[in-house]
Amino acid sequence: MDCTAPWRPPGPGHPRPGLVANGTAWTTEIGWQLPDREPTRPDLRIHRTAPAAVAREILRLVLPVLDDEAARTLQDGARARLELLAEIGHAMRAQGAATYERAGLLVNTSGITWSSSGCRYSATLHGTNPVADIQFQGPARAVERAVAHFLPESAPGRPVPAGIRGRLERRMAQVLARHGHVEQLERKGLAFGSGPGPYGHVAPAFDPAARAHDITPASVDVHGVGVDFLISLAPHLAR
Repeated sequence: MDCTAPWRPPGPGHPRPGLVANGTAWTTEIGWQLPDREPTRPDLRIHRTAPAAVAREILRLVLPVLDDEAARTLQDGARARLELLAEIGHAMRAQGAATYERAGLLVNTSGITWSSSGCRYSATLHGTNPVADIQFQGPARAVERAVAHFLPESAPGRPVPAGIRGRLERRMAQVLARHGHVEQLERKGLAFGSGPGPYGHVAPAFDPAARAHDITPASVDVHGVGVDFLISLAPHLAR
């Protein structure tokens, strides 16, 4: 990564698909190159230059786009899906979690489940789509810690939307608002995430009248999670 040069697309000899990243003292600009597509301007701007932060955002936001392009040429979608599932399982087992792989509830879906730190996780892949839907259930405190790994870095001081109904919903909204957009759904529960990257929703409380303690049961679904990003989170999600 060139941290001083102005934006420039990759040259003719750049491998396909590929990435180019240029940076200044405060911002990193990233473009991706695909078959029949040359980046003429940045596809993504990150207001960070630390290598770890940039790598995280590439895993979270960029690689799913490249993987989706590559998946369009696959002939055997079921095999590719099971191979990705095996990679997820291997990463989680390497951290000590026991995994269970199964056919999904819908046609052409496959899933894997595991438990860690009081949470039960389920990752589902659909067709040849290389991004996963993640569901996790467990005590509110553990769920709050888990969902934060999928979202932009926190920025304390972001406002919490007014008028959130439900004790658990208000508690979760205070956490999610630090990471970006959050709003209440018509049937209670919360929606969070906007723009590129993972997004999802918080299920309504099992008991709307109950207080929202650290051990109150909570359930969250996160969509649009790249497999590489999920694997990178194994040390946080499977210990």
